Amino acid sequence: MASLIRVKLTKGLAGCSETQRATVTGLGLGKRNSEKILKDTTPIRGMIMKVQHLLEIERFDGDDSLRDSARLRAQRAGS
Repeated sequence: MASLIRVKLTKGLAGCSETQRATVTGLGLGKRNSEKILKDTTPIRGMIMKVQHLLEIERFDGDDSLRDSARLRAQRAGS
C-alpha cells in the first residue's frame, strides 16, 4: 500500500504568476475543480506547498491502481 494524495484545484488561475501556473500544470491539473491522485513523494509535496492556497489536499493510503486510467485498467483486464 502506497501513500497517496488527492489534489483538487479549488480556485482559478487568474491573477497567478506564470511559475504558479506551471506548477499547477505540472501536478496534472488544468481547470478549476479538476482532481488528480498522486504518489506522496517529496517533489510532489514541494509543488503542492508552492500553490497550496489554490488547492484542496487529502492524504490517504491506497493502491496504485487508483492512479491508473480507465484505458490501462481495461487493457489489464483483457490480458
